Amino acid sequence: MKRKTLLSIRVGPSSVLLSFLLAAGIVAPDTLSLCAAAEISTPYAYLFPASWAKVIREFQHRNVPVEELREDIELDLEIYRVVEVKRTTPPKQDRIKVKAALRKETRRIAAGTILVRTGQAKNTLVATLLEPQAEDGLCARNFFTDAIREGADYPVLRLPKETPLLCTPVRPLAEKRTFHKRIERDMLIGKKKLPNLSGTPMTDVVWLDDGEHFLQRKDGRLWKVHAVSGRAQPQPMPDAKKIEAALIALPTIDQKTAEQIAACAASEMPDGKKGRVFQHGDDLYYYFLDGSKAVRLTHSTGTKELISLSPNEKYVAFVRSNNLCVVDIATQTERALTTDGSALIFNGKMDWVYWEEIGNRRGNAYWWSPDSTHLAFVRYDDTPVYKFAVLDTLPVRQQVELTPYPKAGDPIPTVKFGIVPAAGGPVAFVDLSGYSEGAMILTRAGWLPNSEKVYFYIQDRAQTWLDFCTAPRTGGSPTRLFRERTRAWVNDPGPPHFLKDGSFLLASERSGWRHLYHFDAKGKLKRAVTSGPWEVRHLHLIDESSQWVYFSATKDNPIGLNLYRVQLDGGEPQRLTTGPGQHRVSISPKMIFFIDYNNSHASPPTARLYRSEGTLARTLDTNPVYALEEYDLGKHELIQIQTPDGFVLEASLLKPPDFDPSRRYPVWFTTYGGPHAPVVQDAWQGGRLREQGLANLGFLVFQVDPRSASGKGICSTWTAYRQLGVQELADIETAIRWLIAHSFVDAERIGMTGHSYGGFLTAYALTHSKLFAAGVAGAPVTDWHNYDAFYTERYMNTPQENPEGYKRSSVVAAAAQLHGRLLLLHGIRDDNVHLQNTLQLVNALQRADKDFELMVYPNARHGIRGQHYQRLVLDFMQRTLRPEPASGTCPHPGPTCYRDVDKLRSPHRTGATSLAGK
Repeated sequence: MKRKTLLSIRVGPSSVLLSFLLAAGIVAPDTLSLCAAAEISTPYAYLFPASWAKVIREFQHRNVPVEELREDIELDLEIYRVVEVKRTTPPKQDRIKVKAALRKETRRIAAGTILVRTGQAKNTLVATLLEPQAEDGLCARNFFTDAIREGADYPVLRLPKETPLLCTPVRPLAEKRTFHKRIERDMLIGKKKLPNLSGTPMTDVVWLDDGEHFLQRKDGRLWKVHAVSGRAQPQPMPDAKKIEAALIALPTIDQKTAEQIAACAASEMPDGKKGRVFQHGDDLYYYFLDGSKAVRLTHSTGTKELISLSPNEKYVAFVRSNNLCVVDIATQTERALTTDGSALIFNGKMDWVYWEEIGNRRGNAYWWSPDSTHLAFVRYDDTPVYKFAVLDTLPVRQQVELTPYPKAGDPIPTVKFGIVPAAGGPVAFVDLSGYSEGAMILTRAGWLPNSEKVYFYIQDRAQTWLDFCTAPRTGGSPTRLFRERTRAWVNDPGPPHFLKDGSFLLASERSGWRHLYHFDAKGKLKRAVTSGPWEVRHLHLIDESSQWVYFSATKDNPIGLNLYRVQLDGGEPQRLTTGPGQHRVSISPKMIFFIDYNNSHASPPTARLYRSEGTLARTLDTNPVYALEEYDLGKHELIQIQTPDGFVLEASLLKPPDFDPSRRYPVWFTTYGGPHAPVVQDAWQGGRLREQGLANLGFLVFQVDPRSASGKGICSTWTAYRQLGVQELADIETAIRWLIAHSFVDAERIGMTGHSYGGFLTAYALTHSKLFAAGVAGAPVTDWHNYDAFYTERYMNTPQENPEGYKRSSVVAAAAQLHGRLLLLHGIRDDNVHLQNTLQLVNALQRADKDFELMVYPNARHGIRGQHYQRLVLDFMQRTLRPEPASGTCPHPGPTCYRDVDKLRSPHRTGATSLAGK
């Protein structure tokens, strides 16, 4: 928006007369009569330090929007120099008259500076109040006190032109706010909206190749931003109209579809590619981002899955009917690279167990060569795998899903690893005859940088070893570079990071801790790059010119994350991020800068720019969250608990907002507890709104990670080997006993909740411990015979090899030992942890004549959500643990108080009755 309005500065009417003239339409709103003899243009905005609180309040009382900068930024400004100051005599002894000279200057403006824009209904008022020579301005009324001195700069700066800025409204006036609010019960069950206590943190940026600029969204537009100065220029975006016209030219694309696709193209973050692929109906289409052309790529039935563009952007690969296919963009020639795909044969697409346990729920199982000439892929054969039926019981005629699901000890899929030319031709399979068919798992694959070879990892089904192998793209015999072993199982080390000389860095847990190792091109170990009792979590970048390796690790905080660098030949790592919490980073391509997205258990997310050696270059986002001041929140503490054998457990405790140490509180204990899956983190986590709501209801909210889940090295996880649940419960009991040693904890009211592995641990705890009064087990594994082979055998080996371990880990086998009130929850269509688990436990509990409660969700899979589910869990825990908010009011308003409900309700002994909290 260009501002051509002039402020006519001369001795003129008072503000009262000016208001009359404006109202009468005699004076245009964009013209202002002030008190000097010069004309100046209206600026886009005014800026002044946040220390002038009185000035801020003046605007707020006049309902003028006032913002604060969230970033440091370099701006081209107009600045007044005070030339003369005259103090008035009584009766206007608190008035001053100022003469000032205007100059142009570039300054770096700090985050927190106050911004008042003029592009609003009250823009005339803004200028009236902030111009130094205005007769009725704040300067004349001595709002700026001693800052107005001859020879000094006027404290209010003028920003002449519209500039993209990251801003937020200033702290609201106290009289317009409501304080002492709480996270209420209705928020927990979805009847009321939860507040936002995380602010609006800066979203991820996209670095440009020069390493000094990035793309960032501000005010709904995309800008090319100079990293250090913050100066921005509009980023050219695709022309939506041209793309729309190219799409409409295709007879199968209607106007509405063309508009939607074009609008998406014009708004999405650029990625350097020339065009985009999309699916419409059953077919694939491609359009150039310059709008020059759009083409229909396929003319075949069947959904296209796992679509990808080749590195040279000449081909599109996809999976159709479980066959790997390629289409040439220039000629729209579609080729099926495999032809044997079926309901049990998967080419380039993972079957269920690989998708769940190996692919991290990403099903892609093919890889383009860097030169775009070949594709490597895995062929999965589920023929030997037993099928498991999952029922949809809601239709009149129930529907049955039959999914190959290898349970522990059962046959697993067989695999082949093939390479095929993108132009079509016979598949060259790698010779895997050196491994036992049906007893191996192919866990990762990819290409070497020269496109001449592929690499892949082969493991035995119990994952006690891992072979790093390579093979030529012509297939044939592989070369095993080395075999990785540990004292228990071997996790996927992630991809190798290749250097120019063919050597590579790879993560390994051979020492019991995940660290980086440097191997030569033939797989011979050169050295350990990092070492010590801490974990490398992410390898970001290797700068070969400086020999620096940049990575994120837990070296200084086992429940936090920091960025470090170390020389390629090893040595002591240098920490580059500072302060507590999680430091997620985005590194510029040439490692000139990195962005630190930081948050902690006590601080919402912020973002800062640092130079490669760790010095601060610019604040990118302070993200102030003033809503936090309006809520009474419980105190969240990070705790360490030492076990009898010296291991330190990480835990957290959230106390009610009005915590009274003389009272005795019930405990709501939550954990997940799965191997190497910590839940206790030094992280904001949205302000822990659910936990705060529970604390407000009168619970102590307690979390702890048993050592096997702690993330403190794979060595701590090995304690669960061949006995899932056993060591975890021992650690949980240690933590609970530590907690109940405090006088404010009621040892008779300890409850536990968990889902999936956490559901298993909850059910296991209530059948193997007497410390818990109640528990909610969601989608629990109740016997490890029932779960999939890849996950289970990694930790338990097969049932044939470890029958005693399976027995010790079984909840079903211990059903007669149930202690406390147990609520079981499960989705009937759960295809991950089958309903079979809960039904086996239900049967065992009934046979043992044990009380329990059950709720099934007919349309839910592994994740259970919704208001009914939230209310059911909350009602159960309140009913069984009877928390009492300090206010003394009943947490369940209504005709019947839940404090008395147990007196009215008889025990449910069948175990098949569902209680919905009525």
